[in-house]
Amino acid sequence: MATRFDHPIVYEDRDELHTSRWRLEGVVTREEGPNTDRGWLWMECTDADDTVTVNLYKDSACAVGDLVATGTVDISGLTTAAAKCTLSAATSSGLSGSFYVEDYDSDPASAVPVCVCLCTDIDLETEYRNLDDLPDDVYDATTGMARYCAAATGKVLRLVSQMYAEEVGGYGASETRVLLDATRKYPDFRCIAQPEQLKDAAIHWALSLAFGSCHERASETMYSELRDYHDQQRREAVSAWRLAINSDPDNDHDADESKASSMVRPVRL
Repeated sequence: MATRFDHPIVYEDRDELHTSRWRLEGVVTREEGPNTDRGWLWMECTDADDTVTVNLYKDSACAVGDLVATGTVDISGLTTAAAKCTLSAATSSGLSGSFYVEDYDSDPASAVPVCVCLCTDIDLETEYRNLDDLPDDVYDATTGMARYCAAATGKVLRLVSQMYAEEVGGYGASETRVLLDATRKYPDFRCIAQPEQLKDAAIHWALSLAFGSCHERASETMYSELRDYHDQQRREAVSAWRLAINSDPDNDHDADESKASSMVRPVRL
């Protein structure tokens, strides 16, 4: 089964465009042959008579040769229901997926940054250089460590939604991917001004998960020690979070530093 990336942060201006329920497949996190720019894509949208063409690029310049996925969506019925856009791979990228358009008021004035994942293999290699020496069912020769980068991104952002609940939309927001609510506004991870602040936690979480998979092969091995080391490093990275938060990501470009409320009380990480 292809690895699914269900937690992109889409830095859209919701005065122009509101999307939800993103799911991307075929993301390559390997340093060789990636189809993102270290986890980032850029989206261009153009409306023509209620048919919106969507293009995703792996470079902010949005050159034709950097197109990785494309699709169209009929937005004529948005007043009653969200419209699904299906994305197909372009330029032999192998990347496909879908998302929903909740509202579309105008074409975005510029390409919309999309943070697909918080870490890629080149980030993981800062901590462990020999990723391609890991077992074949851990390191994929085609997509690299995509499985673990996707899982770590999801885990980190779900933790952010708990620890910074007020900033991103409140505790228990019913915005999981499987729910079909008509208006999906929260948690609004666009409030995170600098996702780079989450990278260390994502790196160590991905490696902890990967070494945990290796550990299943035997009892006490070096993998279990590496798993425990990176799990501890992940906890330390989380405890150091003091995120730059945009209180109004549509209009306010000034970010305030926010320390999670959970920092002042015991919390299970």
